[in-house]
Amino acid sequence: MRQPLRFQIMFPMLGLIFTALISVSALNAYLAAERASRQIERQLQGITHTLEQTNFPLTDTVLRQLRGLSGAEFILATKNGEKRASSLSEASEPALTLQATDPLEVDSQQQHAIHGENYFHSIKQLARRNVGEQQVLHIFYPESGYRQAWKDAVLPPLLIGLIAVVLAVMSAIAIAARVSRPLSLLKEQAIHIAQGQFQPTPLPRRHDEVRDLAVAINQMASMLDQYERNVRVSERQRTLAQLGGGIAHQMRNAATGCRMAVDILADEHALHDQSESLTVARRQLELMESHIKRFLALSRPVAEVNFQTIDLSELIAETLPLIRSAAHHVHVTLTWNPPEQTISVLGDEGELQQLLINLLLNSIEAVACEASSSQNGTVEVRLHRMNARNVELVIMDSGPGPHADVAETLFEPFVTAKPDGVGLGLSVARQVVQRHGGRVSWDRDGGTTCFRVELPTLDVESQRVTVVGS
Repeated sequence: MRQPLRFQIMFPMLGLIFTALISVSALNAYLAAERASRQIERQLQGITHTLEQTNFPLTDTVLRQLRGLSGAEFILATKNGEKRASSLSEASEPALTLQATDPLEVDSQQQHAIHGENYFHSIKQLARRNVGEQQVLHIFYPESGYRQAWKDAVLPPLLIGLIAVVLAVMSAIAIAARVSRPLSLLKEQAIHIAQGQFQPTPLPRRHDEVRDLAVAINQMASMLDQYERNVRVSERQRTLAQLGGGIAHQMRNAATGCRMAVDILADEHALHDQSESLTVARRQLELMESHIKRFLALSRPVAEVNFQTIDLSELIAETLPLIRSAAHHVHVTLTWNPPEQTISVLGDEGELQQLLINLLLNSIEAVACEASSSQNGTVEVRLHRMNARNVELVIMDSGPGPHADVAETLFEPFVTAKPDGVGLGLSVARQVVQRHGGRVSWDRDGGTTCFRVELPTLDVESQRVTVVGS
């Protein structure tokens, strides 16, 4: 049977507190009752002792005064039972017994009814000086007064004990709930994690072990979220490599054959290289091959990358003509101002060219949705040396920027906001940059979107570069 943690905490605590409080309250009540009884007895004993030490006659008036002081009724009689004085009226005097008891105990003596009220009856033999005959003092203490004194002594500790029990129960319930509530939240968070929801749970205000556990669970959720993303990316890449690899090879062979046919046709009809239609056809076929390389790059192992010294300025100048016609077709102006000094890196020429093509086509497609025949959009390419170890390639466009829904996962495979997009261009670009030991990012500055690629510069002395994943 399931036993909630709050009950495991609350019930033993309540049992211990309840037992302790009840025991203490009962003991205090018992001691208070005993004190009240002894106080009455000492009071009556003090009266009898005072009467024994005095020489004045004990008259009805004196006994009535003693009644006002003690609350008891007194009858003075001889040993033979003859009455000498009384605080009672003659009509209410009870039949007296001649037996005397000592010591005086109020609650253990016989009872008499006077005026319909019960009285405890105690007898004390007086040994008075200067009194010839032996006298007996009959003391009648009202039962109601005794009970009231007993209640006055017993009820306060019992009431305090009851209040303490109620407060203890409320405190135990509050403490148990205070401990179990954060644990319930952590249980819900664990269930959410099991269901694939990795949002962090709010941390408790108190800095204790429960808070440490919540921090650890949030860290675990964050790690599982990252692991799941990595698995999804790997599965997508593996699926794409399996399905697209074979198709891409066949399409590449077909594109190569088509370009060879165009070259043969140009030779047969003596078409010169300045023919605009021939140039456009050749460039479009080259662009088709570059698109096919996107699929092939996803399945190419790192070991097959051919690193060599690459002049980035020259590579950019050779790549721009491949896509200039596509930019011109959608009214986009390409701008490129090469740096004055040579900037070289160690890398694979084919992959770096594919990186440029993917980033440029992405920017051209982003600008094309706003460009028109009357007002062209712009795409600008910049290259500069950041420091002695890194260079930066920046591609800036006047487009609207990535959609908010894909801004955080822009470089993941199959992530795109374009109606006819596949979501592979930027993913391939990131893979190429990571293989070359760099990083790629994007930012939005005013009305300009900037894609930034940082690559390590070539170490001329050692002719090597640190490559991520190699």
